[in-house]
Amino acid sequence: MSLRRHRAAGLSRRGTLRPGGFHPARQRGGFRPPHCPNRNCVFYQPSPDWRVGFWGFYRSPASRRPLQRLRCRSCKRTFTARTFSADYWLHHRAAFIPVARASVAGSGLRQTARSFRLSHATVGRHLARAGRLCLVFHRKMVRSARRCPSEPFAFDGFETFEYSQFFPCHLNLAVGARSWMVYHFTHSPLRRKGSMTREQKSRRAELESALGRPDPKAVENGIFELLRQTVELRHPSPDPAVVFSDDHPAYLRALRRLRRDPDLPELVHRTTPGRAARTRANPLFPVNLTDLLLRHCGANHRRETIAFSKRVQGALERLAIFTVWRNAIKPRREKKPGETAAMAAGYLSGPLRWREVLRRRQFPRKSELPAPWWEYYWGRIHTAALGPRQRENRATYAF
Repeated sequence: MSLRRHRAAGLSRRGTLRPGGFHPARQRGGFRPPHCPNRNCVFYQPSPDWRVGFWGFYRSPASRRPLQRLRCRSCKRTFTARTFSADYWLHHRAAFIPVARASVAGSGLRQTARSFRLSHATVGRHLARAGRLCLVFHRKMVRSARRCPSEPFAFDGFETFEYSQFFPCHLNLAVGARSWMVYHFTHSPLRRKGSMTREQKSRRAELESALGRPDPKAVENGIFELLRQTVELRHPSPDPAVVFSDDHPAYLRALRRLRRDPDLPELVHRTTPGRAARTRANPLFPVNLTDLLLRHCGANHRRETIAFSKRVQGALERLAIFTVWRNAIKPRREKKPGETAAMAAGYLSGPLRWREVLRRRQFPRKSELPAPWWEYYWGRIHTAALGPRQRENRATYAF
């Protein structure tokens, strides 16, 4: 190749990339980044004052053509268009969307790994990435709505466990009464209850002595945060918020705390006995249906399964994927395809596909994610039985 062609391609005489390379064909109709991808940059928030310049090319093993590298003029961070894709820094990029799709199809991690000829650790990393993206995607969808939701909603705790049956927990869900849309979820650890043998009681006492007992107000705090975030979506509507639940005493205490907040609208609480028939006439049918789908589509929540969640953080990430799938991708009714729960609630004009949900990288901002979800995003919800052997999302660039 001649020297002129090397320079046109952004390469030096030896074929290596040189800073400041220019390729007119690669810039034509080129990529325009919305903001700087560096979390420590002042232009991490989109701003019209942000300036970016070209900075040579980057040759990737997965791409036949060199990629145009850009440079932030404020923090001097360089990046490419791929930095803003959802599969950024993933080795098995082609399996990213299929793995997310398999997580709501009833497959466990190892079954999914065998299907795509991957290791189960790779599948877990893909699900963690997809779960983080779905957290931000769902929150942006409900916060950017032109009108606030006016429908009542039902809430309840979906009981499951992590690591072993000695560590049960509640996944608290708030679901629209008419649209069946999952608005929000939180997590509450529990203490094992129910009938136990003498050996099981002794084992529970040993674990609580070594690891401590769960917070007895965990359910109350989880429901309080769940309702506060869901009711805030109705702002600035002056109409009272109607909520349905069963007669759990922790729910009543959480509602009393919410009524003391002067910034929230009036709450009208209607209870239904927990032992009432779970039919279509039951006011808790929307949340009961969500529980049914969550247990049916998630292998980690089935009865008497070996695919249970080993870490609650993994269960929360899969729940985020399920939430986006249930709201924006899956039809609201199986016999009437087309309308999704988000369409019935007025958030979307049409159903989405996995490619549309997991196409762009969703950058987290603390102002957009509620406090529990901010901890979920960074993987800071630890499993007590694992002790210090916990991993968090501490990536600097590929977060």
